[in-house]
Amino acid sequence: MTHDTVVTASPAPSVVAPVCDTPDVSFVTVTFGTGAIAVDSIASLVDSLAAGRHSYEVIVVDNPHPLHATFTDLALFTAGVRVVRPDRNLGFGGGCELGAMYARGGLLGFVNPDMSFPSGWLDPLITALGDDWAPSIVAPVLRDGDGSIQEVGQMLDANGHTSPITTLPAGDQLMLVDYASAACWLMTRDEHERLGGFDPAYHPAYFEDVDLALRARRANGSCAVHAGVSVVHHRGHGTPDAPAPASEQHRILLDKWPEIAWTQPAASA
Repeated sequence: MTHDTVVTASPAPSVVAPVCDTPDVSFVTVTFGTGAIAVDSIASLVDSLAAGRHSYEVIVVDNPHPLHATFTDLALFTAGVRVVRPDRNLGFGGGCELGAMYARGGLLGFVNPDMSFPSGWLDPLITALGDDWAPSIVAPVLRDGDGSIQEVGQMLDANGHTSPITTLPAGDQLMLVDYASAACWLMTRDEHERLGGFDPAYHPAYFEDVDLALRARRANGSCAVHAGVSVVHHRGHGTPDAPAPASEQHRILLDKWPEIAWTQPAASA
């Protein structure tokens, strides 16, 4: 596999990401014909961290797509974003792993290109990863654009199907979950490497986040949602293509994890 890299340098950028050799956090976003919403998402990320105390970098892995929309928009409207362009579509998990290879931070933030972030969202997640009891993966509550709850993590049933948790607990506690959608994850680099990262077998997408959360559990780690932190996920806006079927990825999950059938609760009626 070959890939090109470039740090964007628009002469009149609307978004300027910081360039830092030793960032605290490396944010990795994977795109596939995404276009302008990726610029909006990066702008929201940069704005949300303007008053923060943690240094960071922004890495976009732009999987090849006939539209070439993402790279064009990033080149026109951003500066300081490291864009990695593989020669073939690595999918979500493979794209995340390529981005992690370029990341220089001790913390890895995997974020979809269709997110909106409020000020102050990052620090509580970083704090959670530094607690005495620290999850392998910490995620925020995901909300729709109208503010309604999209998920407070997800449940996995004995058939290997998933369903969102939509009841928000009181307080700001960490809530252990079977997994949380990898639209917005924070991990330490060390834990990401210990667990082996995303499995590229789930190409192009779906169930790779379930798989990694299960590996965390098997390795005495966990996946948690911070009930006091919410971000907006504009679900479905990150790619112009219709969602691919997930039946093959579901089969891979069940073949790899037969114990799902007896360790997870029965599916609700």
